[in-house]
Amino acid sequence: MKTQIVPDPNRPVPAQPEKAVSLETVAAPAGTESSAPEPATAASDPAKPAAPAKPAARRALAFRGRAFKAMALKPEPPLADWLADLDAALKRSPTLFDGRAIILDLGALRPDHDALQALVADLVGRRVRILGFEGVETIAPGLPPLLVGGRPATNLDLPKVPDEPVSTSITIEGSVRSGQTVVHPTGDVTVMGSVSSGAEILAGGSIHIYGALRGRAIAGAARNPRARIYCRKFQPELLGIDRLVRTAEDIGTQLQGKPVQIWLDGGAIRMAGLD
Repeated sequence: MKTQIVPDPNRPVPAQPEKAVSLETVAAPAGTESSAPEPATAASDPAKPAAPAKPAARRALAFRGRAFKAMALKPEPPLADWLADLDAALKRSPTLFDGRAIILDLGALRPDHDALQALVADLVGRRVRILGFEGVETIAPGLPPLLVGGRPATNLDLPKVPDEPVSTSITIEGSVRSGQTVVHPTGDVTVMGSVSSGAEILAGGSIHIYGALRGRAIAGAARNPRARIYCRKFQPELLGIDRLVRTAEDIGTQLQGKPVQIWLDGGAIRMAGLD
């Protein structure tokens, strides 16, 4: 006997599960165009603004220390005497402070603000550049800073200046003949006779010629602008004092054959008669 199941029209029919649909991209054959539209992007959509670029990360501010060598000066009372000693050191070595950073130790002086300003001005006038101060507790605004923690170093030896050569004079009995040269860079030269044409006298000091000067005479060769030339009869080929010279063509003839003295005045060679 067969049993027949008759569905109840009042009972809801259960929903059937949907089947998964596989989406595959199929390449179109060569020579054909795909009709599927390309997906829209933010760059191709004019209605959607582009995302702003992220700013680059900024590097952290770095503070680094440096250590340098500096020269320390310690003014001492009386200040006028200390400045005089400083001037003497600069005379021996004019470039002593060139290119150097100077630390001023005020421990022995303890100046007030006005006195310190005057001291700094005096040192600047001597080409001393102040990097900072030490030895005091406070420094007024407008001045180099106060430095702490300095450590002593070896002292600086000042260069020695060679002794100046002793000035001497020589006397030549007779005349200096043509082709002869007399060189005496440390003093005066006295010629009892004449200096012939083609002869030369070169002296660190003055030149005295008791006869005729027909050759070349150069005085003050040791950079002595106060040197002079004297002669009894003026007929030179060339004259020179310090680093200035004049030839016979520049001298003229108004003093020819006369007693003459020659000197340097205002950067020019001057000549005048002795009579």
